[in-house]
Amino acid sequence: MRQFRLNLTVSILAFLSCLLLLTWLLFSLLAFKTAANDLYAQKGEHARMLLATFTSQLPELLPVYPNGMLDMKEPAAIYARKLSEETSFIRLTLLDVNNKPVFSAGRDGGDIYQPFAGSGQLREGSFLAPDGAAIICTAKVVRDGITAGSAGLVLSLAAEKARLDRSRKLFMAYFAIDFILLLGLGSFILSRIVVTPISRLLAATEKITGGQYGQQVRISGSAELARLAESFNDMSATLQQKEQEVNGHVAALEKANADLRQAREEAIRTEKMASIGLLAAGMAHEVGTPLASIMGYAELAAGEQLDTGTVQDYARRISEDCARIDRIVRGLLDYSRPRAATIEPCDIRLLVAAVIKMLSQQGAFKDIRLATDYDDILPEVCVDPHQLEQVLINLLLNSRDAMSAGGRLAVRVKADAGRRLPGQAVSCLRVDVMDNGSGIPEEHLKRIFDPFFTTKAPGKGTGLGLAISARIIEGFGGRIEVQSRPGTGTCFSLWFPACRKKESAS
Repeated sequence: MRQFRLNLTVSILAFLSCLLLLTWLLFSLLAFKTAANDLYAQKGEHARMLLATFTSQLPELLPVYPNGMLDMKEPAAIYARKLSEETSFIRLTLLDVNNKPVFSAGRDGGDIYQPFAGSGQLREGSFLAPDGAAIICTAKVVRDGITAGSAGLVLSLAAEKARLDRSRKLFMAYFAIDFILLLGLGSFILSRIVVTPISRLLAATEKITGGQYGQQVRISGSAELARLAESFNDMSATLQQKEQEVNGHVAALEKANADLRQAREEAIRTEKMASIGLLAAGMAHEVGTPLASIMGYAELAAGEQLDTGTVQDYARRISEDCARIDRIVRGLLDYSRPRAATIEPCDIRLLVAAVIKMLSQQGAFKDIRLATDYDDILPEVCVDPHQLEQVLINLLLNSRDAMSAGGRLAVRVKADAGRRLPGQAVSCLRVDVMDNGSGIPEEHLKRIFDPFFTTKAPGKGTGLGLAISARIIEGFGGRIEVQSRPGTGTCFSLWFPACRKKESAS
């Protein structure tokens, strides 16, 4: 489903509208705050002047509550009554030296302490009332340097707030008109100088995407869009030229690909024939020797008058050579078509110990010093114990054969947690079979896992043991490697992936 997106005009106008709205909010906040402060300051100054006029007309000796009150005939009282006729007047109160009211003028039922309410201790000057609806002005009355009382005046800010309200509404009307003009003119201008040229470029790009190269566009607008159109036209012409070149290269590649395919098929046929020839040569070489021996003994038995003992000796020799041919054929079958493995968790320490014990009892390690080294904690590996036993026997006997005059043979089993086999996400277990025998020449190391390759004397080995061992280890998901130096010894290393927890539990 295609994602919904706004077009360019709407996006730009929305951005400009948000920018204008934010600018208006900031400007209005600053402007109205400044205007309100100015109006409130003017009102405070007016209240201060009115209160100063009132205090200047007070008698030299202020009355003290409850013995006396300000005489209503006093000039200050007359001035206060005239002052109360103003629409913004709320309350004027005079307190004696004990902060008791001795005169108050204002609306009926009002609080005579209103000019001093909420101020805590008496302070002089002008300030906003707690509800923000009035200006309060207070002043001390001083006689001979001593505070004889205090006066307070409260004036309403209703007129100022109404004036600010009108200004705010007028500003909103200006903003609405400006916003409408911006949307109208902005939409028209953007469409002419930005959106229409980009739409043409987009249409041409879609045609190029569909494979119609060589598209050319002519647009008017800003210098940047004109340069963009020129670059687009150059790109379109270049794409058309490159398409022609690519078509030529593709035709050449298809021809070369067909030639390569034919050559590869011929190479595969040649390689198969070479493999069959190599296998046939190995088979002929390995089977030829015992077969010639069988034929020789058969001819001797058929052409001479032999006693029973000689016939039995010939028969035994023929049987041994037939058994050798059978082993060669079975080994070849095991290599080309290995038996299905029965994978199960296995304690490889016990398996190695059992193989060594079996071969030792058979006298396989005569004149050889055998050593084993196991880690204290080893993970289980998932293998076929019988096939792995075959691999270990083959490696141990090969090491024994490499030490004809005796030597040292060591088997080491280690947990190799830092290594991961290809395609495996678990740690490894490593088995090393090391000897200090004659070693393997460097030119033979690359071929020791090939079938029928052997350095042993004729009749001593078929050359299939290591090839079958490698197939078995790889079937477990493991790996076999060899390191050797002539005259120093050889080390075969087997890596096995450790069983996963679920496999071990089962």
